[in-house]
Amino acid sequence: MLALYLVLVDFISLYLVVFPVYAFQVSSSTTGYVRVASQAAVSSMVAAQRAVTLSSVASMVSTSTAGSIGVRLVASSVGWPALGIVAGITLAMLYYDATKTAQIKAAATPPAPWSIPEFTNTFTGPSSLSAVTDPAWPQYDYALNTAYAPMPPAPNNVTCQYLTMPTGWSGPWTFKGTPCVYLHGSQAEYNATDPTFGTPPTPSAQDIATYVGGLPASSPLSIESNTVPVGAQSTPTPSDATVSNPVPETGLATSVVPATQVQPTDTVINPNATAPAGPVPTQTGTQTSTTTNTTTTTTVTNPNGSTTTTSTTTQTEEAPVSACSTGNHEQRTFGGILQDHMDLWKGSGLLSALTLLKTLTWPTTMPTYSLQSNLLGNFTFDFSAWSGMLTAIRSIIIAIAGFVAYRIIFVGAR
Repeated sequence: MLALYLVLVDFISLYLVVFPVYAFQVSSSTTGYVRVASQAAVSSMVAAQRAVTLSSVASMVSTSTAGSIGVRLVASSVGWPALGIVAGITLAMLYYDATKTAQIKAAATPPAPWSIPEFTNTFTGPSSLSAVTDPAWPQYDYALNTAYAPMPPAPNNVTCQYLTMPTGWSGPWTFKGTPCVYLHGSQAEYNATDPTFGTPPTPSAQDIATYVGGLPASSPLSIESNTVPVGAQSTPTPSDATVSNPVPETGLATSVVPATQVQPTDTVINPNATAPAGPVPTQTGTQTSTTTNTTTTTTVTNPNGSTTTTSTTTQTEEAPVSACSTGNHEQRTFGGILQDHMDLWKGSGLLSALTLLKTLTWPTTMPTYSLQSNLLGNFTFDFSAWSGMLTAIRSIIIAIAGFVAYRIIFVGAR
């Protein structure tokens, strides 16, 4: 029973925190209007600023120690204040934690300098030396890649330039699809001359830029995968090193919408935007001028037996009625708003979670369980010792249910 209560609390908390019905509530805006940027607009801004962001990343990763870095795209001082946006507000942020920063630096580090005793590189072009760790090739432990150095002049000629290699080196071979590779014997009988390696150099900013810039957008280390919108609805992630790159007002497309129409994927730039200028029509009621005539007839019998009849006519006129002016205020009725809120909350899954409360039976007495084991003997677990904890959990569930009910009735928005 205790586990069931805890699961229910976690379930409701998850829906309240992770899956809110609305990204932005009307009550958070003092004007009822919000300036937002759509998800597509933010993605376009990140793409347009990619070169500047890449340059900042390369500079910080190459010069900083193993720590987190952040590149913030902020509103510049030109253009944005005219829209009611404070200059310097973070629109989006790229963030690499210390682990990802170290991974980028390691991947972009150039190969360590190497040398092979009694060997002189006499072929044209670069070369690289790498360790062989393939179990399918246990007889070799190093491979010297001569970087596709065929004999000229045929462009597709794979006849390699032959090199004079020290003892224990053989080749050239086509190794794992790469031609012109010399291999170093790993077994003692080869008596091979071992290569020596120096200290790997520190990657330069260009090395970092080349590596990160060549990553696909789907890579966990790419700029796209690590850039998130910020705006006024969240706080930028703090980092050990931060650079702020200004974005002009034309660099991000924004629009002013009613706070009730903010989508979960929208980035709120100004939660208190000025209502957009629009027509404020004055509607004249359809009631026309009318005249009502009422006639009252009175008959009086005289003493001599004759009668006297008197008629009185009353006239009432009604003038045209003008309806109130309609502007940018809420046009829905309270009943319509409440029904709208209820319908949206029903679709969120919260209502079904709260319905579970109806089926819960709060125990009046705490059970006691006895367990028997041939190895450990008898063990008794008395839930009454947990009565205080169970009462607290019940109070939390009731409080959460009351909070949800309050939001449905008094706060909810479109």
